[in-house]
Amino acid sequence: MSGMMFWRSVSDAASAEALASPLPGYFDGPADAYRHIVGTAELRRRFGFGTAYAIATGNEVLGTHERNQPPELRQMDDHNNAIGFSIGADAKTYEEVVQRARAAIDAAIARGGDGSGGTPRWQGTWGEPRSRRAAERGLPVEWPDGIPSARDYPFGAEQFGTNGPNQTMTPRQREAATLDRLRDLPTGEWSEADVRAVIGSQPYTNSSAPEHRAWRAVLRGTHAPGWCQRHLPDGGEGLRRHRIRAGLHPLGTVRSRAGQRPQPNGDLRLSSCFVPLCYRSAPFVSSGQVRLDVRTK
Repeated sequence: MSGMMFWRSVSDAASAEALASPLPGYFDGPADAYRHIVGTAELRRRFGFGTAYAIATGNEVLGTHERNQPPELRQMDDHNNAIGFSIGADAKTYEEVVQRARAAIDAAIARGGDGSGGTPRWQGTWGEPRSRRAAERGLPVEWPDGIPSARDYPFGAEQFGTNGPNQTMTPRQREAATLDRLRDLPTGEWSEADVRAVIGSQPYTNSSAPEHRAWRAVLRGTHAPGWCQRHLPDGGEGLRRHRIRAGLHPLGTVRSRAGQRPQPNGDLRLSSCFVPLCYRSAPFVSSGQVRLDVRTK
């Protein structure tokens, strides 16, 4: 997925949901309205109004100027997109988006799909893609119990939205909430994400912060000394001041300056290298690209 198409997962999910629905009219009909509502609602839930509006409106502008979309279809799409934005403003999950979109379509069916009363709108005649032409579909509809498109859509949970209690916080508020949670949690129960959150926090990085020393001391409890179990080609000579880089997937690398001291048994001790306790082992690579296996004691 390219950077400019980060929203493609939403578009694909909305299309799959409309195609699998019992609604007729994937082109300009009830299924088309359903697709627009699910898509714009999920865009707003996932990315907020500004991003969702820019994506949806940009798509309609392209339809007008590059695909010669008639004005009445543009008006229909804008009308249905607005309903989707309203749903996505406070929907917590993709499942809620779909259920509320279905309720909106049911209300529109009762009104003939004319858009009155703030209900969805569609055209009097519509079409179907070839894959849907064989099935008989009519109105009203009986919705399936499940949500077909949710099976292949991994971003439907509340954690991927912008409407949860934590997502509506500012970055500093989220940081403060995380640190408050970790204060009373034993470091042995911290995850790697917790360790990373503390390392990136203002109290940890700012030496003048009131709790700087305290959080530095707490973080030491999440690490253990490490040692390597392979020989360097030169026995460690000349590498005393080299940096050791740990590849800790999936959140990037941790760097630490290590003093190497050959041991009688041939192992090379990394005297100042620390490994997060949430890892039993991790591959370390020196600046000379010599791979070491480092394990926590």
